Amino acid sequence: MRMRSLLAAVLLLAALVAACDKPAPPAPAAASASAAASPAPTPSPAPTPEPTPTPSASAPPSASAPPPALPAVKVENIGMHIGGGPNDAPTKDPIAKSVAPHFDELRACWSQVDKPTHGGDFGIDLLIEAEGGKAKVTNPRTSLGPQAFRDCVVHVYEQIDFLKPRFGKTMVSYSIRFTP
Repeated sequence: MRMRSLLAAVLLLAALVAACDKPAPPAPAAASASAAASPAPTPSPAPTPEPTPTPSASAPPSASAPPPALPAVKVENIGMHIGGGPNDAPTKDPIAKSVAPHFDELRACWSQVDKPTHGGDFGIDLLIEAEGGKAKVTNPRTSLGPQAFRDCVVHVYEQIDFLKPRFGKTMVSYSIRFTP
């Protein structure tokens, strides 16, 4: 019984859509002239309505949904020390170029900080193999919390694919500043 009512409602809706889709009748003078010249058009059949998909809880979000806005915080490198040196720009360059593209990911971690109006620094040690790649990340240091924020920042560094260091296997102490 319920299915019949639904079918009747869909058919009624389709008929209304088809009725609204017809062009306006011609003006009376033009109608009599055109009636003599051509036969009356046959009405086209009502279009079949397409089923409307129903959203489900397990459906993935649409691809056009905008990504969440990044927190209003500036991330910048404030220090880098190459263990064993040299500590010149050409030696630091591959490390800086590897980390800089991930500043937005580090900014995203800021949404987990417990005092977002207070800035702070975050230092970390990175052991980068001679051929580059993922670094061994150790000794995170910051006064910022909670632990979830620290874990997020460490995770970002663990995912960076570092460029090949200038002088082989390299230990780097790298520091960034978060400024709201």
